[in-house]
Amino acid sequence: MIPLKSANNLIVDTHFDRVFERLQKSIKYVLKNGCKYKKVRYTPDATERAFLNTLKQKIILKGLVTASPERLQLLRRYMLKRFPHIHLNTNNLNRLLYKIFVLDAYSTLDKHSFIAKLDTDTCSYCNRNYIYSLSKSSKIKPELDHFYPKSLYPYFGVSFYNLIPSCQTCNGLGVKGELDPFSNEMVSPYLTKDDDYKFTFDLTKLDYLSPLDGSSSVDVILLKQIDGNVQIFKLDELYKLHNDHVLELVVKAEVNYTARYREYLNNYKGLTFSDAEIDRVLISNYTSLNELHKRPFSKLYRDIALELGLIV
Repeated sequence: MIPLKSANNLIVDTHFDRVFERLQKSIKYVLKNGCKYKKVRYTPDATERAFLNTLKQKIILKGLVTASPERLQLLRRYMLKRFPHIHLNTNNLNRLLYKIFVLDAYSTLDKHSFIAKLDTDTCSYCNRNYIYSLSKSSKIKPELDHFYPKSLYPYFGVSFYNLIPSCQTCNGLGVKGELDPFSNEMVSPYLTKDDDYKFTFDLTKLDYLSPLDGSSSVDVILLKQIDGNVQIFKLDELYKLHNDHVLELVVKAEVNYTARYREYLNNYKGLTFSDAEIDRVLISNYTSLNELHKRPFSKLYRDIALELGLIV
């Protein structure tokens, strides 16, 4: 729902440097010993051995780990064309690559450090929850979702732009899980645009005697959406549960609260506010497109506030 900005090259290259030796070492091990999964021994055949020998080259591994979001789509197509059954977890090469990229490389990834370098504070999929973590040793840890699931696409196990910072709800069991985003027509947050989603609302009645007690009379509607993402993450259903946020904005618009308070802040002696800062104070959330990642529900607040004329 909230677009993720591409990281600068230094951050992406540093990520590769941290996983490169582990990957190369694991590939050499698998070439020599294969791997074991559920008491079954998997060893590379001649074609797979040639592929792994090519893969262990630094330039090839770097191209895979640092591939752009668009490049990941092309690599997916290439891999499925060359190895049509690679997405099956019973496939020989799938198991070998899972050992290399997931069990050996991703399992040792410092997720706290990885997310700390990304410029985002809320879940990219839903914008409903923070994704803060306190420290490496804390039980409150960040979540990373493999947009292309690691069981289907193990070769993307540590690809920088396949690792999506997300909340425990969106990354939980029974949500996206191991569903294939390609067949479910999902879009990566790195390829999501600012106008891919748009909220509106339907207010059937406003009780002027108890205006904040009538949230059941407000229906939150996604006027524009990415269907696959909304269906998988149940965004339509979840946002309908937060209609109290919309009702508060409606009440502010009805009592002309923001116009008077905007004038007050503009004329406040000793303090100077930008227009974006005044908007933030008025509706209690960020409204600038480049700041929506900073607070939950910011996209909802921005869209509804614009519709109500609370901000311009």
